[in-house]
Amino acid sequence: MSFLIFNRGTVNVSTRSLDATHGLLRSLILFLSAFIIFNAVTVRAETPWGLAQNSRFAIDISSKISRNIDTHHSAISHVFGLDFHKVFTADSGDIGTLVFQPYIVSLNNVPNPPFFFDDGDDTELTWRIANFNYTALSDGKFNIRFGHFEIPFGLEQNLDTNGTLRQYTFSDRGIKADWGISFNGILTNLDYEIALTRGSGNEVKSQGNPYIISGRLGTPSHENFVVGLSWFYGDVLGGSGITERKYLGLDFAYYHHNWELLLEVSGGQTEQVDTVNLLMEVSWRSALENLHLYAQWKNSQLKPDNDWEAGDDFIAGLRWFPSSNFEISTQFVKQLDLVKQQEKPTLLTLQIRLRI
Repeated sequence: MSFLIFNRGTVNVSTRSLDATHGLLRSLILFLSAFIIFNAVTVRAETPWGLAQNSRFAIDISSKISRNIDTHHSAISHVFGLDFHKVFTADSGDIGTLVFQPYIVSLNNVPNPPFFFDDGDDTELTWRIANFNYTALSDGKFNIRFGHFEIPFGLEQNLDTNGTLRQYTFSDRGIKADWGISFNGILTNLDYEIALTRGSGNEVKSQGNPYIISGRLGTPSHENFVVGLSWFYGDVLGGSGITERKYLGLDFAYYHHNWELLLEVSGGQTEQVDTVNLLMEVSWRSALENLHLYAQWKNSQLKPDNDWEAGDDFIAGLRWFPSSNFEISTQFVKQLDLVKQQEKPTLLTLQIRLRI
């Protein structure tokens, strides 16, 4: 496998702090420790609790370059991670599911990186998903999940967008996944998850006592037409400190042959500013599901004073799978209308991803 290699330009080593170096070493040590522990435990595969039984494991590698069409600025990121899923069982049935996904993310020339990076040229250990969902209480009708998991809200609840260019509305709420506990289950006509989380995203430690209460109630996700009701309330930790956010949302998904129609509408407040967000997506998949085309329209409305301000984004993307473990994706993002002080760049992004 050959990877994209980019010229990082001249680096003034004297400007790099010891903290950044220590952060990289700490990330590598934690990552390698997790990998060693994983291998040590999976050797016990002959026992009922051996991690190799009823499990799947992949190494996930990707490189991404985003080009700002307006300023001709390029931002690059490289990702290396583990993706491990394990179902624990006993004679009486399933006990629970472990998902363990530590990732090292390296940024190069990235503007406005997530707040837990020191700057746009940092490398950090991140946690995509890392939790255990205990399912032995009532045959999956009432489960307890604890660890790092996606905030249950809207379309994100049923559609996995981790590690892909295609995303939905988590940026409206300032957080995608968080540390905490949730109660979830699948009933005859209802899927549900209710969560209490730390409000700090990737970080376990935080400042300002953030927290989030969130949840989603929806019709079964395997049906052709799915409807969900979500809520989100709390204080979210970000680069500028704590932000108070509260939202209610409705999401809809309709599947017809190779076509998908997705819609999410949410309304609430961010720091007591009235906000309404809308996302609509139309997508098509080939019969072999090795090609996926999608187009999104996002609308955001704010009322900071007495008048509403509106902004629109258009997004078009393509995902191509030359093989089952190799993916090439590209995406174009264009802001159509501008909300005051929220100008966004026109971006063209290419991503190459390998899972082995």
